[in-house]
Amino acid sequence: TTAATTAATTATATDIIPVDLMAEGMQFFRRGELAQAIVSFEIELMHVDPDNPDAWLMLGKCHAENDQDQSAIACLERAVDRDPYMSEALLALGVSYVNELDHNRALRNLKAWITHNPTFAGMEESLPSAGQDLYGSETETVSDTGNGNTNTNTNTQFEQVQNLLLHALDHCYQHDSSLTTDSNADAHTSTGVSDVHEALGVIYNVSRDYDAAIESFRKAIQARPNDYQLWNKLGATLANSNRSEEALPAYHKALQLKPRYARAWLNMAISHSNLHNYDEAARCYLQTLSLNPAASHCWNYLRIALTCSERWDLIPLAAAQDISAFKDHYDFVTYNSNS
Repeated sequence: TTAATTAATTATATDIIPVDLMAEGMQFFRRGELAQAIVSFEIELMHVDPDNPDAWLMLGKCHAENDQDQSAIACLERAVDRDPYMSEALLALGVSYVNELDHNRALRNLKAWITHNPTFAGMEESLPSAGQDLYGSETETVSDTGNGNTNTNTNTQFEQVQNLLLHALDHCYQHDSSLTTDSNADAHTSTGVSDVHEALGVIYNVSRDYDAAIESFRKAIQARPNDYQLWNKLGATLANSNRSEEALPAYHKALQLKPRYARAWLNMAISHSNLHNYDEAARCYLQTLSLNPAASHCWNYLRIALTCSERWDLIPLAAAQDISAFKDHYDFVTYNSNS
């Protein structure tokens, strides 16, 4: 039992909880103990401050790392409701909406990520006209699979956000004399520049310009080589562009940095399935389920992998959703459900 769960048992709305729940939750989050992190952040919101935007942000990030984007979106929207200028929440919302194929909302939040950032204040006034990017080329139509349409509104939003982000890069270079656009120089090590490259990687996933997205994430990684989420984004983009073999080292790097990262385990499982490495895919699905027992959709993926590898003897275990029974067949780490 943790201090957070003890507090949950004894606290009332008027009690003073003698625990720094945010600090405790952050410790759990960094260790990948997301179930406990969620408990800490939820108690903070229920018993300390229901309007704490940082708690809503971290709760959303926990759900996102567990591959539960709808829950993540609900929390991140509450964070932005309470702090419309919370850039980390706006970017995370953009990512989760892309994952949910809701491209209009993704682009709206990515635009807000720039326009609400004081670093880039006033940039919209000097942007090129819609329909033309900063380099004078026409932008392509974007399919909004979130609502099933190819829609002019989505296309216009994409142009606006792309222009804003490219303009933000120019802004960074102009206002930091240590930076240069020379591709051979260390031009991407500024944190501000890397943040813009990350956002560009996300919007290029919207337009399915995967080569541009891959380049953007790689530039962001130059500045933040220990950012496990960036490595996962790079891997997912490589996989989306039918380069699953190249995606695997990126996922391995993400998991080297954070071994208890359920989303990267799931993504790696999918890449192994795409490569017909069904035994390894099954192992990775089991690791995902060990980290996040609520990921019920992974049982379906596991059954498919077992079928493809002709492990008929194990399909009843998958149907029973008995993860412990698989320990005799696959090498994965089991975790206590409370950790």
